[in-house]
Amino acid sequence: MGILISFLNLPLYLAIIIFVAYAIKWLITSFLGSSIDANLLKWGQIIVGLLCIIAIVVWLTGVLGLGGGLPHFWVYR
Repeated sequence: MGILISFLNLPLYLAIIIFVAYAIKWLITSFLGSSIDANLLKWGQIIVGLLCIIAIVVWLTGVLGLGGGLPHFWVYR
């Protein structure tokens, strides 16, 4: 049951990372009316991708018993 709960937390964390990145992009482009330089957008996508990869690797190491796993809001004992 713990693996299922942690697996369900993984898409939640990935969605939060992607949502925050999209909200920052929307804030800059639509709300402020400014455009984003292509190099800045490329580096932002790289950083978001790395954060997603880090979340996946941390989850995998937690499942395999090699690490602590993703942080969570509740603990099942």
